[in-house]
Amino acid sequence: MIDAIRWFLERVAEYSLSAVSSWDSFAAAIGELGGTFTRFTSGLAWPYLLASVTIAGVAYHLSKKRDVPLASSFRAFLFPRAVYGHPSAFLDYRFYLVSVLLNVLLFVPMLVGIGVLAEKMGKGVLIGYLGWEAPATLPVPALFAAALGFYLLHDFMNYWAHLLLHKVPLLWSFHQVHHSAEVLTPITAYRAHPLEFFVTAILRAPVIGLAFVFYEHISPQDLAVTTIFGISLVGFMYGLSGFHLQHSHLPISYGPLLNRVLMSPIVHQTHHSLDPRHHDKNFGVKFALWDWLFGTLCVPDRHERLQFGLIGMKKDDFLTVGKLYVGPFQRAGGLIRRCFASGPLTRSQDAGRSEGL
Repeated sequence: MIDAIRWFLERVAEYSLSAVSSWDSFAAAIGELGGTFTRFTSGLAWPYLLASVTIAGVAYHLSKKRDVPLASSFRAFLFPRAVYGHPSAFLDYRFYLVSVLLNVLLFVPMLVGIGVLAEKMGKGVLIGYLGWEAPATLPVPALFAAALGFYLLHDFMNYWAHLLLHKVPLLWSFHQVHHSAEVLTPITAYRAHPLEFFVTAILRAPVIGLAFVFYEHISPQDLAVTTIFGISLVGFMYGLSGFHLQHSHLPISYGPLLNRVLMSPIVHQTHHSLDPRHHDKNFGVKFALWDWLFGTLCVPDRHERLQFGLIGMKKDDFLTVGKLYVGPFQRAGGLIRRCFASGPLTRSQDAGRSEGL
């Protein structure tokens, strides 16, 4: 067991340093930044941004049609100075610039390493231990069903990872970074401590391993029917759903049905709300379906004015990029010391916890 853990850590470390193992690797990693707005695997790719702006435009048109315009112009509606000029928003911008560089040089290679290890473990369990034989071909309807199924299963694990980040005090010490934002902009989505990536990646590893094994023998020509521009058709369609607006000031609802399937802007904004009625709600990442199924869904009235941040937050603890990175380790260390001093720590004992956020 110890040898297996050591092997795992060595392989993660190997992939972690791959981007700086040579000048060519370093240049290739930095080059990834150039595709931020053109590479369709990027959340900021131009078709997805255009879709979000279009959805916001429809919301603006409907507000004018109802004679309740929310701003004097579409530009003011989309980019109000009170939000995008807020100190919290400027901290988001700085955090993003630092994190995007760390991501391409360190964290993404580490996540790739975890994915490769998940593939090896998947093969070991499914093929080596259970003797399962992956399909070599599938009819088109089955390929589409598999693509949608894996996408849903992937997000299902996202739901549980997100819930754990809230429910486990030690993990909450790190997830507080995201919830410390006092205003929401699309860049706020990137205000997340890197430890979150690893918690989520480890929980998703079995799904990744299963997908690797499942698709291993299916030819690229057969899989092409489920892709567009070289990426998953399901993922591309989700990219057009306006997900950037989840972290925004626009309380856009997708209607009674879609609010229970997709994570619409108003549903995710409620997850950030300070109102006690909204605590422990809306843990879904891409789909609200899981919250609907497990009783954690809350769809507020779109006329409610939501406030964001942490209850009892010490603003000095969340003022700089350095504090966003280092502060969680300090808080986690304090929790561990108290745990050893007074026994297991329960959620209610964590005085720094903003209940249910």
